[in-house]
Amino acid sequence: MKEIDVSGGSYTYKVYIDESTSNFNNALKNNDIQINNKFFIITDHQVHSIYRDKIDELFEEVNYKVLVIPSGEKNKNFNTIENIYKFLMENACDRSSTLVAFGGGIVGDLVGYVAATYMRGMKYISIPTTIISMVDSSIGGKVGYNFENIKNVIGTFYTPIFVFISIDFLRTLPNKEFINGIAEVIKYGIIKEKQLLYYLEHNLKSILSLDKDKLLYIIEKSLRIKHEVVSVDFKDKDYRNILNFGHTIGHGIEIVSNHGVAHGYAVALGMLVELKLSQYKLNFKKEDYDYIYYLMNSIGFPTKYKVDNMDLFMYAIKHDKKTENNQIKFSLVEEIGISKTGVVIDESLIEKAMEESIERRYL
Repeated sequence: MKEIDVSGGSYTYKVYIDESTSNFNNALKNNDIQINNKFFIITDHQVHSIYRDKIDELFEEVNYKVLVIPSGEKNKNFNTIENIYKFLMENACDRSSTLVAFGGGIVGDLVGYVAATYMRGMKYISIPTTIISMVDSSIGGKVGYNFENIKNVIGTFYTPIFVFISIDFLRTLPNKEFINGIAEVIKYGIIKEKQLLYYLEHNLKSILSLDKDKLLYIIEKSLRIKHEVVSVDFKDKDYRNILNFGHTIGHGIEIVSNHGVAHGYAVALGMLVELKLSQYKLNFKKEDYDYIYYLMNSIGFPTKYKVDNMDLFMYAIKHDKKTENNQIKFSLVEEIGISKTGVVIDESLIEKAMEESIERRYL
C-alpha cells in the first residue's frame, strides 16, 4: 500500500493507494478512528447497486448507517445537502461520529461540504470509486455544490481524515467513465509535467486495459502533482488556479449540454479551446497543440462540439469563480509544463478560439 502525506498550513492527512480494499481497516487504525463510534456512509444509487456488499464488508466491525442519494450532476444541489442533514439528525449523528464519502467526485464534494458545516465541522473519510475522483477531487479540500446552474459556486475548503484509494473499484467502471477521468491526468501533464503525457501515450493500451502497475503510477503521479500545487496555495488565491485549466470552458459546455457531456469530456474539450487561447495570448506552439489533440483522439475523447446556446454558455463562463470585476480570467499555458494564471480574455476571443478548435467541422 502506497502512502502520500498531504499537508499544508493547518491540515495534514494521508492518502492510501492500494490494489485492493484489504488494508482499509489498517487505515482506520492508523488514523485513530474509534470504531465504537457511529459511521454514516453516503453513497449514490449507481455506486450502491454495485458495491452494497463491499460496504458491508468494509464496515462490518463498526456501527454504521447508509444513505443512498440520487446519482448525477443534476442532484449536486442543496436539496441533496438538506436530505443528508436530515438523515444525520434523525440518526443522532454527533461530532464524535464519522462521515464517509463512498463514490465519485459528486458524492465526495457533497459529503465534504456536509462534514464542514454539520455541527460546524466533523470528521469524514473519502473513498473515491472513479478515476476522476481518485486523481483529482479526492484531495485538495474543495467541497461544495452547484447553484443556479453554476457549477460548484457554493462551497468551502475542508479536508478529510484520510483518503483510501483502491484500484479494485476501477474494475467495474464503464470504459467511457474511465476515459472521462483520464482528462484530469492529461491536465496535470499539460500544466506541470510533459513526461506524464508521454507516459500516457506510450502505455495507453495497458492503462485502458487497467494494468495495475500503470494505474498505480498515474494515480500516484497525478496526486503528487496536485498536492505540490495545493500545498502552495490551498485557498486558491492565485497559483492553484493552474488546476482550473480547461475547466472554465469545460464548465460552460457542461451547462449548455444540461450535463449531457460528462465532466472529463467537457474539460478535454475545454483544454483544446484554452490551448488555442494560449496560442493567441502566450505563443503556445502549434505542434504542441497538435500533439495534445492527437493524444486526446488516441484515448477516445471527443474533439468536436457545437455550442447551440452561446448566451447560456457565456453566462456560465462569466459567473466562473475566476471572473473578477467583469473580467474573464483564464489559467493558460505558455508551453507544456509552464502555466500562467490571471490571463484576461475578451468574449470575442473565446468565440474565435472555439471556432478554430472544437467547432472546426461546423464552419
